[in-house]
Formats: sequence, C-alpha cells, structure tokens
Amino acid sequence: GEILKGMACHREPAQEMASSPPPKRPRTDGAAQHAAKPKVFNDSILKHIELHPACIAVVDTREFQRLRRLKQLGPTEWVFPGATHQRFAHSIGVSYLAGRLVERLQRNQPDLGIDARDVLCVKLAGLCHDLGHGPLSHTYDGKFVKKAWAKRGIKSDWCHEHSSAEIFARVVERYGLMRGAFATYGLRDDDVHFVQELIYGDEADAPRGWTWRGRGAEKKFLFEIVSNHRNGIDVDKLDYFERDSHHCNIPISFDSERLLMHARAIRDEDGVMTIAYAEKEVWNVYHLFHTRFNLHKRAYQHRVAHAIQEMLCDALLEADDYFTLEGADGAAVRLSDAMHDLDAYAQLSDTVFDLIKYEARRDPRLAKAAALIDRVDRRSAGLLYQHVGEIVVPKEHEVNLPDEAGLLESILRHADKEQLENLRTHAYVDKFSINYGMKDKNPVDSVCFYLREDDTEGRRLRRDQVSCMVPNQFVEYYVRLYVRENLPELKRAAKAALLDWERDYLGRSSDSAIAPSPTKAAISRSNSLQKPPRLPAVAQPDLPRPPPKADFGHFQAAGP
Repeated sequence: GEILKGMACHREPAQEMASSPPPKRPRTDGAAQHAAKPKVFNDSILKHIELHPACIAVVDTREFQRLRRLKQLGPTEWVFPGATHQRFAHSIGVSYLAGRLVERLQRNQPDLGIDARDVLCVKLAGLCHDLGHGPLSHTYDGKFVKKAWAKRGIKSDWCHEHSSAEIFARVVERYGLMRGAFATYGLRDDDVHFVQELIYGDEADAPRGWTWRGRGAEKKFLFEIVSNHRNGIDVDKLDYFERDSHHCNIPISFDSERLLMHARAIRDEDGVMTIAYAEKEVWNVYHLFHTRFNLHKRAYQHRVAHAIQEMLCDALLEADDYFTLEGADGAAVRLSDAMHDLDAYAQLSDTVFDLIKYEARRDPRLAKAAALIDRVDRRSAGLLYQHVGEIVVPKEHEVNLPDEAGLLESILRHADKEQLENLRTHAYVDKFSINYGMKDKNPVDSVCFYLREDDTEGRRLRRDQVSCMVPNQFVEYYVRLYVRENLPELKRAAKAALLDWERDYLGRSSDSAIAPSPTKAAISRSNSLQKPPRLPAVAQPDLPRPPPKADFGHFQAAGP
C-alpha cells in the first residue's frame, strides 16, 4: 500500500508541466485579443445582462476602463448625492439594449436582411458611443473646451462623438482586435467604419472630410438605434433616463420595455426605412419625452449644479496654461487640446481636479484653480457662486435674446453705478433652454406609428388624434444671473438690475416669481398691483328662496 501511494504521488517533471494551466496573458497588452465567451454583468438597472465576446474585448482595454472615472452626470452629484454613477455602466447598458432591439428586429422581421455583422456593429456602437467624453462629461465638452478656445479667438466645432469614434478605431488597431476577437466573428475593416458612423448618427454630424458609406437605404433604420437624429428615440436615452432617475430618486412614467417590444422597421410616407411603434404606444412616447423635460428641469439644469459646473469650468480655465498632459512622443498637451491627442486624452478623467490640487502645492501658478476646487469642497461655508435669480422668457421674446455676454451687458445697464464695476467682474449669465429634444418642435411629429390592422403600414399621429392634454409648446427658455462672491450688497444690486431688465425687456409691471423668491413686501406690492378694481355695487332683483334642506342627521347608514 505504501509503494502504491508513493507511485501515485510521484510525477515526472514533464508530466507536471503538462498538467498545469498555461499562464494567462494580460488583457490590456498590445497583443491580439481572443474573447472566447460572453460575460454576464449584474447591473443596478437592467439586472443580469450578457455582453458579446467581441464587446468584452473592447471593455477590457485602458481606453474603455477610463469610463469608470467619468461621472455620468458631472457636477449633479453635489446636489443629488446618489448621482455618482459612471459612464462605464451606462455604456454597457446601452450596448445591451442596442443588442436587444436589433436582435428583436432580426428575429421578427427576417425580410429586413439583418445579419450577424450588423447586430455586432450595433452592439459595439452602443458600447463605445461615449468613449470621447472628458472630465465631468458635458462640463468638459459643452463648456470648458468652447470657452478655452474662445479665449484664443477660435470657435470650436469639436464634439465628443467625434472623439468616441476616433478612440474606437484606435482601440481596434492598438489591441489587434481585427486579428483576434473581431476576426473570430467575421468583422471587417468596413464594419469598423460602420460602427463609427453609427456613433455619429447622421452624415451631417460626421467630421469634415469623412467619407460616408452607410449600410444601404434598406438598412437606414439601423442608425436610429444608438443615436437617433430623426426623432430622438434611441437606446442611449432609454438607458440614461432610467439610470439617472434611479440614482437621483426622481420617478419616471414611461415604460421602455413596452417600446422595445412594439418596435418594428417599416417604410414611412417618403419610403424611408425607419423604426416605428404601435399606435397604442403614442402616449408612452409622449411620456418618454416628458421624462427628458422633467430630468432637465429637476436635475440636469439645477441652479446649484450649474453654479458648481461654472466653478469647476473656471478652475480648468485657470489651470489650462500651466497644467499639461504627456501626449504622443512626450509632447506637453494643454487640457483644452487633449481630445486631439489620444495619448493625452487617455489620461484625462474626473481625477484631474485632485491632480490640480496636488500640483498646486508645488506650482503657485495653479493656486487660483486649486482655490476654486477647494471652495466647491467646502460648499456649506457659503463659498459657491451665488444664484441671484431666474427668469422664464416667453417664446416670442427669445428670438431677440443676445448671447450670454450680450445679456450680461444688457442687464448691467440697469445696475446701480456704485456696484457696476464689481458686477462686471463677478456677475455672469447662464442662458439655456429645456425642451422635448427637438428645440421648439414636437418630436412625436417625427415618429412613425404602425396600424393595428397592418403592421407594415405607418403614419404620423396629430396631437388632436392623441389627447386634448398634449402640450402646445415644447420648449422653455431661461435666463439666470449669478455672482461669483457671496457679498450681500453685490447680490442685492444684481437682483435689482435683473428685475429692472425684466420689466424693460419683457414689459412686466410687477415683480416676477424669480428664485430665490421675492420678499414678503415685494409679494404684497405685486399682489396689490394685480388686484382687479372693485366694481360698484349693483342692486340685485329679489329671487325666490330655495326650499330648506332636509335634515337627515337622525338617520344612520346601514352596514360597516
């Protein structure tokens, strides 16, 4: 027995080596990736979802992992503490929903000719559509870059979708995906080009000089899945509406599941292939667009979140000349130019604010930027930029509104002369609109609905065919005034100037309901101005009195 036991335990060195598993190659090296099987993610919104192996090969790269360090809602987390979710989870969710929709169309409508390559391209576009975002998402690409370039006298036409497509192509080349996971599933170079076009969404939004190839007129509807420029209904919104509302604890009323279940690709009245929905889902579609309006009204455009966004944008502007990133060939790249050097951009995330504060300890030129970031961290001490007031501008007046700089000058013409110079230094205007997604148009007018009796025929539905409660206006315009210092005299002067500007510009003869609310004295004065004049008493004819009411108090209701 001892001999057998010893023989069983003894192995030759060659046998030992053959039985041990080969060492795993790191997934983030430059060699070709071979994702062998899908991966399941436990998502807080979509629950357990599965991603295609080719998508996993992209997820496991440095460029995609960077999305873990980009907040989905930027500075909104300073107002809604739960809104700390990242672009990483959102991008995975969009890829999953894009796959569900395109696979449903493929399964239910085989005549559409959707093949496996089309399906995988749509999934990859959903996964990579936000790779090009910068720090705090829209704070970087919607505010900072435009202001930084304007200081240099240049108008920037850059948008994050352009960088998203460029980074995707870089990932494919850098990690050898065409020799690995992409080749395994039959993807070719023209499919990479197609994924980039799906990210752009429309030929008009592609970069200058881009050669648009598309996928043929019969598959034009594929461009409406990830980034729908026709009416705005796409899986990107289906994901972030639910994800953002969940983390902000703002309830929503539309049902994305029903929309996905009732989606079909048909020809519209012009013969263009488009994604349509069942007629009975029209009210659900209206609720979807109202959800967009509601999230902007309550969260995205929150007055305090906007104040913090402006402070962090000012911090980046202060640091732009002195804080650089290492780009290609070791070149020093400014923050506002990083999106044009992908080596530098790969290092840029929300952590840049911590890095600025750290570098300011050694470089005094970054002291102003670090001080602004510190003021945001200590917001309870009254150190934030101060919101003075907000005015909702009627649609008929909006067309004549100048830009933010012109608005500030217009408002300051009504300012007290003693505070005028201080206001020029510390005041700024925030001008924005909230709409249903297509400026002043009703996006549902661009949605095709198929008939109950024939799901191959579609039409548009007029408002009067839907409900009497459909809104007549689909956009609101706002003018907000802020000051950069919490000085009572400065705020009083700014508010008085704003009210005087409103009376002159809008023709209002009383104090408006701007926030913060007017004082009790102002409200009383406003009410007295709005009271209708008392009419002289008029003698009333004698009318017969109604019979007395019966008293049923002594009866008791039967039963519980």
